[in-house]
Amino acid sequence: MTLTQTEAFVLTLFIEGVAAYLLAPRFAVNSWRASAAAVIGSAISHPVFWPSALALFPRLGALTVPILEIMVVLFESIAYRVMATRRWRTALILSAIVNFLSWLAGYLLQGLR
Repeated sequence: MTLTQTEAFVLTLFIEGVAAYLLAPRFAVNSWRASAAAVIGSAISHPVFWPSALALFPRLGALTVPILEIMVVLFESIAYRVMATRRWRTALILSAIVNFLSWLAGYLLQGLR
């Protein structure tokens, strides 16, 4: 059984918001701004990601999620850059870490169901 879109969306917002908040001090970034960037970026990207994954899977197969996740990391790094940090490198690293944690949680939860 897989997560529903709503379950995945709520899980994404929670994990990425909390992860960004907790990681921010390690990157000398305001925790609240990083958390807001994570939530806002995910709120925009997730509704696009989910149907895109379903539509592209027949063509891309196992590469669908990795390709889309890279695009999501790049897109969401814009929110981090605008809202939380002046450094693109920091924005990209934060986006990559929190997206990985979100993906990992979803992957593990689906395996447990």
